[in-house]
Amino acid sequence: MADKDVLFAETSRFATTLAALPPAGQVLHELARCGASSLGMRSAGVSLFVDDRPHLAGALDEASTALGEAQERLTSSPCAEALRTARPVAVVDLTRAPGRWTAYEEVARRFGVVALASVPLCGDGRVLGAVDLYDTTARPWPSHDLSAIRLLNDIATAYLAHSTALDEWKRLADQLRQALASRVVIEQAKGVISAVRQVSVDEAFDHLRRHARYRRAKLHDTAREVVRTRHSP
Repeated sequence: MADKDVLFAETSRFATTLAALPPAGQVLHELARCGASSLGMRSAGVSLFVDDRPHLAGALDEASTALGEAQERLTSSPCAEALRTARPVAVVDLTRAPGRWTAYEEVARRFGVVALASVPLCGDGRVLGAVDLYDTTARPWPSHDLSAIRLLNDIATAYLAHSTALDEWKRLADQLRQALASRVVIEQAKGVISAVRQVSVDEAFDHLRRHARYRRAKLHDTAREVVRTRHSP
């Protein structure tokens, strides 16, 4: 069961990690580590829900990697069930309730996994993935243990949502900068053609556009060549 002091320390450590703005992969790996450490579990992994199936996104060791990869292949597993129902799936002792996920249980036995829980990552009203926790001895799953993992999940989801929005803003800003730079080059090329051919700026632009189409080249690339050579095509 979760020790309050350990949970507080791990939550604080997780928040400190996020303050450094790490990439998504590192966030998910740290989420798995904090989840396992908070509850004293042997191992943990994180899967994301893509195309209606779980896909392993982070794992702490060989066992969590093998179990995560098994859940990618299998249609029946704790993670698949958690993702489908949007509710935690917890098993006190896998050996006492065999047959629920037959193929998955074979992998779990190979690594000595007895107790497990899969806790959904949720955001914007939908299931984004799940944290999978594993132990080699039977253990109960009191509600406050699962709530502790949900807390860490919520922190991670909020960060990733903000990170995604920030990335989209950066991409938009880059696109706008590129569009502005392209416009400046095209205006410069129009000026060169207008001066060389003694035509209006509008006529110069028509000539530039026709030449780009004839060469099957981008307008920006054609304009840049005109500016570089200072010659009209």
